[in-house]
Amino acid sequence: MSKILEVESLDPDVAFKLRLEVYLRKNAMRVRELSKTPNKFDDYITERERIIISMVGKECTISDKGKIVYP
Repeated sequence: MSKILEVESLDPDVAFKLRLEVYLRKNAMRVRELSKTPNKFDDYITERERIIISMVGKECTISDKGKIVYP
């Protein structure tokens, strides 16, 4: 079972950076769904995921104000 990390419990600077990466990934996934060339977004999404994993680890679920936002 993965650990749930509450973003609001982190240092404000770290929380900001983590939220930024999570929401950039989320927005890219939405745009990818609407794109005529969705594969162009794959590398960008993978890079966001790499950064998120480097910040919190692979087995971590992230919540923001009680809502699961990653994965």
